[in-house]
Amino acid sequence: MTMKNIIFSIGIVMGFSGVVNAQYYYDRTKNPDKVAVQKTSTGRDFDHFFYFSWDLNKPLSNNNFISSSSTTGTKLGFRKRLNDEDKLWVGGDFGWAVYKQYIPTQTYTVGTQSLTTDLYNYTYNYSLVANIDYFFLPMKGLFVPYAGFGIGGSYVKFAQYYNIYGTSGDSWGVMIRPEAGFLLGFKESSPWRIKAAYHYDYASNTNSDFNYKNFMNTGFQVGIVKMAW
Repeated sequence: MTMKNIIFSIGIVMGFSGVVNAQYYYDRTKNPDKVAVQKTSTGRDFDHFFYFSWDLNKPLSNNNFISSSSTTGTKLGFRKRLNDEDKLWVGGDFGWAVYKQYIPTQTYTVGTQSLTTDLYNYTYNYSLVANIDYFFLPMKGLFVPYAGFGIGGSYVKFAQYYNIYGTSGDSWGVMIRPEAGFLLGFKESSPWRIKAAYHYDYASNTNSDFNYKNFMNTGFQVGIVKMAW
């Protein structure tokens, strides 16, 4: 083979190689080093949330001392996801409520002494409770119902005012609180939601000075939730 033919053959091989390389570079689907990344849209993976609620409570016990409902209660709470299925969440909440009752003027007689006055009765209730909640639907949904149970401590301060005088006392007790409600998002996977729930409270607080034994009430709370991850 002559030198001219050798040079011609080398040129053909180099040209063919360039075409193949160019096609390999521009056609990324044939590039084994290129890993295709696919994005999925499954919503945010929330694993905890905070909430603040207004809490309306009605006393079920000790109605001789106070029978009026409380409209000044609030709750501040936190929940943390316990598993990857969005079902079990644990946390706690702090709550407080003020009950007050006005008793019109009457005459009270003790032994040989009598007092005519009106009365103002108050109870100041504070609770710190550990909770576990079960959510029946995935947390990314628009409407998520749940049922929960809480156990913790309860502190109650009692006060009674008459004329220019007053007496007070306090008591500690153990509280249990079953609860059922729902979270309502403004859209699916919303980080802001509305919380509404009905609860029943039972606490072992007693005070003999005010003839106060155990504390039971029902309550309805509604508030705002901030989801986080």
